[in-house]
Amino acid sequence: MQSLNEIGRRNRYFSGQIPPRNIDLRNLPGGPKWNAWGTCSNDSSGNSCTYVSLKQRIPAYSNYAFSISLGAREFKDLGGKLRTLSSESSLNDEHVLDLLQYVSPPSPPVDAQLKMILFAGGVLTSPNYSGPPFELLIARFYVNELNFSTKEITNALQAKDVERAIAAWEFGRDSWNSYFTIVNKAIVPKVGDKFSMIE
Repeated sequence: MQSLNEIGRRNRYFSGQIPPRNIDLRNLPGGPKWNAWGTCSNDSSGNSCTYVSLKQRIPAYSNYAFSISLGAREFKDLGGKLRTLSSESSLNDEHVLDLLQYVSPPSPPVDAQLKMILFAGGVLTSPNYSGPPFELLIARFYVNELNFSTKEITNALQAKDVERAIAAWEFGRDSWNSYFTIVNKAIVPKVGDKFSMIE
């Protein structure tokens, strides 16, 4: 059986690379820095090509932050429940699969995935720059990895494989935390509270 990291390495990003499991913001390449006539330019206030105004970030936060936080809390609770499972009988008693339902309405961790994509678009996309910012592409990558994780947990639990489910949960936790590392950079006090990492 392939490990989760081996599966992730098969799905190469369009650049031929994939982000690391745990993102480090110091190693990200810089955004565009045009200063020709009619384009954005660098000044002392920062990079105007990639700056996203508060008028854009505040509504995105108010629309999606609650759902994302709820999904993260439920995902954290799922990890605690997975660790208490030790036998096939307890799998049937705990109803942990209900936390990962894709049916309508979806469970909070599943519903949060769409909200995470929309939120990242709202806080990381500048109207001055028509291309997708690097941070947005990476945020989407980690949401895709989270989606894989939730499906892998479901498959593992249906196969009564608790160890595999816990490994998939850890993979998903890293994806949540890396996503939060990226978007928290855009959340200042005027926008709202930063997201808490899943421990």
